[in-house]
Amino acid sequence: VPLKAPQPRHDQDATDPASSAYLIPPSDVQDICVGNVLSPPTSAVSFRMAALSADIPHTTSLSTTNRQCSSGLQAIANIAHAIQSGSISIGIGAGVESMSSDPMHELYDKFPPQVDWEVVQNCRHSRDAMGCLIPMGVTSENVSKKYRLDRSALDRFAAESHRKAARAQSLGKFRAEITPVGDVSRDDGIRPDTTAETLSKLKPVFDKAEGSTTAGNSS
Repeated sequence: VPLKAPQPRHDQDATDPASSAYLIPPSDVQDICVGNVLSPPTSAVSFRMAALSADIPHTTSLSTTNRQCSSGLQAIANIAHAIQSGSISIGIGAGVESMSSDPMHELYDKFPPQVDWEVVQNCRHSRDAMGCLIPMGVTSENVSKKYRLDRSALDRFAAESHRKAARAQSLGKFRAEITPVGDVSRDDGIRPDTTAETLSKLKPVFDKAEGSTTAGNSS
């Protein structure tokens, strides 16, 4: 990470060593790749503005990548490959997403794909091509029904996942995987108090009548 501490505010002394202590000078960063799936048309501009605001020089190149559902990992891979090939020495692979801003179950209604529908619907692989319109949440419901996974089983599995993750965290199993940034040094998505009973109170999102996929057991 290039920053060891947050940059000074306008009302803070910029000479304060604690306010601008760099692990890596911003000028050493040669390339940035940001992973983002639900990108607005101006996303590249937003990322460029963010980089410049973080004291990254304008000579540092920047790109975005979209790989569903691992854009952040793809960004890291892109930077790693550039370093391995000798194209750059130092780069930043990042990822950002706001799923609440673009709910998946409304996405294709609001932003239908811009394709030649006659060609797609009549091609040899039309069934697979049209299947791309099925949101992952609906796919989750289809898989649950196909393999007869009831809601209680999914909630129990999710609760057990949190329990295992909480125990691993308490034993320090994740420390080598996380680089502290400021005061953040651990994953805050683990909920050790989660139970199947509390998860059972959440409502299904995609199939509201008979569904089993909720915000608590889907990821």
